[in-house]
Amino acid sequence: MDCFNPTVACFPIRILPVYQVIDLLACLPPTEVTGRYREAMLQGNRFPPVAVVRIGGRFFVADGHKRLTAYKSFGHAEIPVEVWTRSRWLQDQWEQLRRNLGKKRKLLISLVAQPGESRRLALSTLRHHQCLARALWGLVWGNGRRRSA
Repeated sequence: MDCFNPTVACFPIRILPVYQVIDLLACLPPTEVTGRYREAMLQGNRFPPVAVVRIGGRFFVADGHKRLTAYKSFGHAEIPVEVWTRSRWLQDQWEQLRRNLGKKRKLLISLVAQPGESRRLALSTLRHHQCLARALWGLVWGNGRRRSA
């Protein structure tokens, strides 16, 4: 199955074993969007490769969490990934931070106007941050013993 189109990548492509691609958000449940990606992949649609950044010899997902989850559901052993530079990853993080601050501002404003929807968004954001914290905790403290960096 050829789900990814490497010609749209701006950075080098590598073929990695799927187990080497670390997704810190993998503990979040698959979403409806993940299901749509899976169906589109089954129909032969192609997507940009999952972007990773190499930190400490490990490959962390920088962009494409849902594409990776959908792809992994097929049981493939390898995946083509786009390897971003750290500066590209930091630029992406900055852009996400800007967007998310705008969302959080809207969330606070809507607390009065739409308390139910605000509660749902706040809980979703909290689950996201809890998942990320658990993943980072596991990388540092795995199996009760501190891992060397």
